[in-house]
Amino acid sequence: MLKLLAKYSDVISSYKISRFEHFGQILRFRAELILADNTLLYVRETVLSMSIRKYSYHWQDSCGKLIMRWDNASDWDVKTFPHHVHVEKEDAVEPSFDRTLDQVLNVVRSRLSKINDMPRKKLNSLE
Repeated sequence: MLKLLAKYSDVISSYKISRFEHFGQILRFRAELILADNTLLYVRETVLSMSIRKYSYHWQDSCGKLIMRWDNASDWDVKTFPHHVHVEKEDAVEPSFDRTLDQVLNVVRSRLSKINDMPRKKLNSLE
């Protein structure tokens, strides 16, 4: 996991691991990542067996507004059921093939680089 976080050191400013439990096949992982633009990514992964895995990657701005949340809770009927992503609103749900922290951080990196590549508006001078 630490190698994965290091892979995205250009995107992750800091992180806090609040839970890491590993008992045989069972894994519980919780972390909070502060990203380069001061947004937050909350990570929740639970592996109960080789075939049962639950996850949620909740990305929000510094005011708590949802940017995106990927999860596999079985509460939405989408083409990739139960895997889906909430985009900016709880009820704005789309199919998702991004199911791992690596895939999600890749999306985050891509979106942040697009934002950073956008031309900046010049402020009008008061002179």
